[in-house]
Amino acid sequence: MKKLLTITLFLISGLAVAFGAPPIHHLTTEHEDILAKLTTPRFLTTNHEVILAKIPPPPANDSPAGMADVETLLQVQKDRTPEQVARAVRINAHAFLSIEEGCMGQVVFGSAFTEENLPRTAAILRQATAERRVVMIASKNQWNRVRPHKRGLGVEPCVDVPRSASYPSGHSSCGVLWAMFLGEALPEYKTLFDDAAREIMWSRVLAGAHYPSDTQAGRLLGQIIVEEMLKNQSTQNAVKEMRAELLEFLEKHPEARARAEGLKD
Repeated sequence: MKKLLTITLFLISGLAVAFGAPPIHHLTTEHEDILAKLTTPRFLTTNHEVILAKIPPPPANDSPAGMADVETLLQVQKDRTPEQVARAVRINAHAFLSIEEGCMGQVVFGSAFTEENLPRTAAILRQATAERRVVMIASKNQWNRVRPHKRGLGVEPCVDVPRSASYPSGHSSCGVLWAMFLGEALPEYKTLFDDAAREIMWSRVLAGAHYPSDTQAGRLLGQIIVEEMLKNQSTQNAVKEMRAELLEFLEKHPEARARAEGLKD
């Protein structure tokens, strides 16, 4: 019971930070449903302290790595194009709680990759994403790194930046989680999902929302979380469910398969 209460409190805290509002009062119906599902986690049973111990601390501001973080942000800010900004805005708006326009699956398979066509895949990704959030918020709270635009160094984000701490990047960890789940279900397209995850990571830097080291830590956190999830038979079963549904989807939508095959060339 104590463990379940801890998980629940972390999730509430995470949602509050993510949406810049006090807990409970500003949760949407969808988020309340996710919280209810998480009363007993399906996929991640590893204690979050074990996972956090594997994440290195962020670089100090005055370290070579810390200064390189800022230099990179200022350079990409100078060079970013309107098309890059538009993509960064779309990625910033993606909460990874649903299959929606512009999500990773649509990047690879096109507009037919929808929640209506893939209800089980959508539900599994939503659940895994929500369970990841528990660890993500704990990690952000542990390091409490200041966002780059709040340091007075000339970083100007092109997106609305969450109020949460900067390290690790939540979007990056989510992107890697989706890529790994989809890659486990459809290993024949794993490289395409990995490419999409890297694009998400880079967009967070390009947007001025994160330091490069934030996104690398987010990638590592996402990888560790999924690796721990895959030790659970429930996760293995879920991946099999996803594969069955995705293969049926590709049979019904040959244009989706053709798009993905074209991206592989």
